[in-house]
Amino acid sequence: MRRPLPVLRLRLPRIERKPKPVYAGQWADFAGIGKRRALQDELLDIIESIERGDGVPEAHYRAGIDRDRDGLLEERGIMHLHLGGKDSDVLVFLVQYPDRVVLLETNSHVHFRTQPAGKNIVALSQAWLANLEHEMAEAAERARVAGAVAERREAEAKRAKLAASIADFKRKARLT
Repeated sequence: MRRPLPVLRLRLPRIERKPKPVYAGQWADFAGIGKRRALQDELLDIIESIERGDGVPEAHYRAGIDRDRDGLLEERGIMHLHLGGKDSDVLVFLVQYPDRVVLLETNSHVHFRTQPAGKNIVALSQAWLANLEHEMAEAAERARVAGAVAERREAEAKRAKLAASIADFKRKARLT
């Protein structure tokens, strides 16, 4: 059996504008938004917007999104969004996949002050994300195999039907 293809984290600067379910991974609220109703509401609005396929409102992206690079996103596939405006130090860290978005934690810009950037969030979430990505790859492989099996069965059924039709024609034409 072929090994499943790796599940790729998208490294796009913005959330895709297509409906995706949002999951809370090993969720941790280090920024304390659980005590701040307005920030909770913003996060819920973001989640609902992603699930509807509307992407994320521009106010939640970083200020230099179109001008400079985000090393954590480029190197690790971990994106961050701002709660409370572009200049806020309250961030939501997440990973975007082709078919889902996984929330990791709320925090400050602390992950950008480590060398390499994001060292701590990667250490905290890497094993969990690796397991998730392995499960996603296995599910994709099972779906591929199931699709191949279904296609093979369909082709065999068509061949059998065609063979029966040819046999019927030969019988009627007295060729056998």
